[in-house]
Amino acid sequence: MKVNQKYKQRYHANVPSGWSNDPNGMIYYNGQAHLFYQHYPFAAKWGIMHWGHFVTEDFVKWKSLPIALEPKEPYEAECGCCSGSAIEVDGKLYLMYTAAQMNLQRQCLAYSEDGVHFTKVDTNPILAPQEVSDEILPSDFRDPKVFVKDGQYYCLAGTRIIDEKDVEKRQNLPISYQQDVHVSNVVGTDEAKGYGNMVLLKGKDLYHWEYVGKLMDIQDEFPAEFFALNGVYECPDYFEVDDQEFVIASPQFLPQMSHEYENVHSCIYINGTLDFQTGHLDMKNIAEIDSGFDFYAPQTLLMPDGRRIMIAWKDMWNRTYPTESDQWIGSYTLPRELYGKEGKLIQKPVREIENYYQNEVTYEDIDLNGTLSLEGIQGSCIELKVVFDCKEALKTGLKLFKGSQHETLLYYDAQTESVVFDRSISGAEIGGIEANTSIRTCKIEKEEHLTMQCFLDMTSLEVFINDGIRTMTGNVYPDLQHDVQIEFFSEGNSTILSVEKHDIII
Repeated sequence: MKVNQKYKQRYHANVPSGWSNDPNGMIYYNGQAHLFYQHYPFAAKWGIMHWGHFVTEDFVKWKSLPIALEPKEPYEAECGCCSGSAIEVDGKLYLMYTAAQMNLQRQCLAYSEDGVHFTKVDTNPILAPQEVSDEILPSDFRDPKVFVKDGQYYCLAGTRIIDEKDVEKRQNLPISYQQDVHVSNVVGTDEAKGYGNMVLLKGKDLYHWEYVGKLMDIQDEFPAEFFALNGVYECPDYFEVDDQEFVIASPQFLPQMSHEYENVHSCIYINGTLDFQTGHLDMKNIAEIDSGFDFYAPQTLLMPDGRRIMIAWKDMWNRTYPTESDQWIGSYTLPRELYGKEGKLIQKPVREIENYYQNEVTYEDIDLNGTLSLEGIQGSCIELKVVFDCKEALKTGLKLFKGSQHETLLYYDAQTESVVFDRSISGAEIGGIEANTSIRTCKIEKEEHLTMQCFLDMTSLEVFINDGIRTMTGNVYPDLQHDVQIEFFSEGNSTILSVEKHDIII
């Protein structure tokens, strides 16, 4: 397949050709970090799923390896080898994945002794929904995340719970927001039953599993929408950082709540305590992981140095994709180091990216009212960190990827106390089924200063706000030859306290 490289990014993982979506099987194994991913290699569109495979030694340079899983078995015939996770056992690398058919989703295993070539086990599928619980809807039981805690194997999976009493409780919840969506990427065709949830399983090994319970019981202090989800909590993950427990997941069709959850599908983190005897998750905090346009199905891995690293698919379902005509769709976020602080999940850019910083330019204490440019502050493959004192200005921020016809706006709106990401005139148009496909808004706590650390990579913008307390991610498709200018602007008096810019040279 001939692939146009026009929009390829430089320090993000990009699918070589064809289609990609969810990151899968993230693990550190044999001296490298592995990133598998959902992949259709034959066209730039969703098709029967394979597992693509990247490895990296520094989370910046990515090497593409041969396809790890191909859907050749009868139990994979309709939808393929769908999302899952990885685990090392006795020196072997195991992949646990969903074999998805239209009305039946089961879990399977494959293993490798070199981390490259995989063999599917003879007893696949090793886990069928009816074998563990009548509560699990067979057409919605997917995305196994396998892990070990206190010497015991566990697995999280997304599903719909169909217990009649549970359904009745959830039908009576007061839903405040509605969202009318029409989608084309739902695998199951059974009449929707029950509501989205996650389930915990435990195993005496990787082949034999029993049901522990569902995670999300109704808690009145949280919006009812989380407990009456008309979809599945896809791609769940459990981990601990800084002595705090987190579950992350990607709820389908979570209704928009004010300026949160504006995409058709969202990503959340839940801080709380998971009971490994009952499966119940006692939730303390729920929040959106990323408030931008293009962030879905995040998964994490644990590094030997103790860091928990997260990567997500840097696109979104039910959108138009300007790279489709170039014969590829799909890239992945800059890896993020995760930290816990008072129940909040903090994200910071992976530190290895700093090894590729060059050509530093800095400024300090610049009064701003109107628009200005600073010599040496430009580019489309850079890191840019700006600290503003917004004072009484109505809006304060940046114009990125700027040319004569295009610009991408990133600014603080004092009236709403929010950071706004506006790609209305950023370049090639991106459509979607959401009410607004051009603007995303991220509510932030008011602080004395506003810090925005931005990573630009040709067609990608990721911003870490106030040292990673919030993030916003989005793809933009500017004129790569001309749209390289950067401007600072303010509606009213403000101050640029500091600017640091680095070219990122790979």
